[in-house]
Amino acid sequence: MIIDQDFINNILPSLKETVMDASKVIMEVYDSDSFDTEIKDDGSPVTKADNLANNIILKSLSAITPDLPIISEETFNPDILQPVGPYWLVDPLDGTKGFINKDGNFTVNIALIKDSKSIFGIICAPSTSKVWSGSIFNNLDLDIGNRPLNNSLRIVMSKNHQTETDKRFLDLLSSKDIAFTLVAKGSSLKLCALADNEADIYPRFGPTSEWDIAAGNACLLEKGGHVCQMLSGEPLEYSKPESILNPAFVAFRDEDLKEQFLPLISEFYKKLV
Repeated sequence: MIIDQDFINNILPSLKETVMDASKVIMEVYDSDSFDTEIKDDGSPVTKADNLANNIILKSLSAITPDLPIISEETFNPDILQPVGPYWLVDPLDGTKGFINKDGNFTVNIALIKDSKSIFGIICAPSTSKVWSGSIFNNLDLDIGNRPLNNSLRIVMSKNHQTETDKRFLDLLSSKDIAFTLVAKGSSLKLCALADNEADIYPRFGPTSEWDIAAGNACLLEKGGHVCQMLSGEPLEYSKPESILNPAFVAFRDEDLKEQFLPLISEFYKKLV
């Protein structure tokens, strides 16, 4: 199987239909009077909507690409080795807390992983029906407007997960007279905000799973952005044998922002660990 932009173009209409169908069932549960919430072994919440969306996505991907394995958050088994070749990585409902809180900050994420990289991603925000997609084969490297030096740095942070480390980082920026504004988003909408030029950087000091980030990573790469490991500055990697969890990372809207702020953020994080 040759995976290139032609391959992506051929299956993209079906993938858009898939994320829209998953979003539809999510919103049906969202708009219902009540829905049960369970707590998984890892402490994260799961709802009926997660499972319904998961069933739709697994069935659809199996029909679209029968030869590609699928790893989904809802069926993931850490004792089973991850595929050697390309595979789909799915989060059927990213931002379950936003879903439970009814704040609209949740998404459907599907990514295609190959050689430890996210090479394609598609995201749908069920509450707005907006769809994002992107691949490494179609890197536009767009000049979408650099942030003027006298304007505030737009930092996107979690709407539901802001931590003490986040606050210490913001204090560091203030101590260095770096003006900033916060953009509050949940789920992979944080990476979409970078791709849409609604934010400049997204530092993530706390844990995330590969399926949380992979689709947004590919969408951002197509727009010329970057998702870097905080300690090394290297691109975020997937298919890690030791853990499905990501290391701390920071995403940048463009290369200039990466060059300007990665050293500062890396140095801050190294002092923490």
